[in-house]
Amino acid sequence: MTPPANPHPNAHPDATALRDPIELAAALTQLGPAVRARTRAITRHHAMLLRVRIQKNASGRPGPNVVTGQYRASWDVRVTVTGGRVTAVVFTDAPQQRRLEYGFVGVDSLGRHYRQPPYPHVEPAFRQTQPAFLEALRTQVLPR
Repeated sequence: MTPPANPHPNAHPDATALRDPIELAAALTQLGPAVRARTRAITRHHAMLLRVRIQKNASGRPGPNVVTGQYRASWDVRVTVTGGRVTAVVFTDAPQQRRLEYGFVGVDSLGRHYRQPPYPHVEPAFRQTQPAFLEALRTQVLPR
């Protein structure tokens, strides 16, 4: 059976394909696993790209200089899917991360005086990665 033509001049051509709410719900349910898989793949890809960019930025000026390479190697990615929400965390447990990114002026807990300038490497990498990530989510998650 051919669906009736939508009389509205601005209607999308597929607007009449799913008039029944039960059919619409079934169609959306079928999309769920594919959408979650695409979202997870896109999120993981861009999180790993962010990690690589952070590591590159932490390989000398204008970012921090490499002394042993342990700081640069300490960056990792964790992707989780909970309740339909995909989350990626790019992180390091290195204690010097905040000082390197933001700088430090003052006295530390051992009484040493510092005037350490910031060497931003995380924020520039994030700003470089974010637009492509958002565009990939916008254009590649839903099937065409």
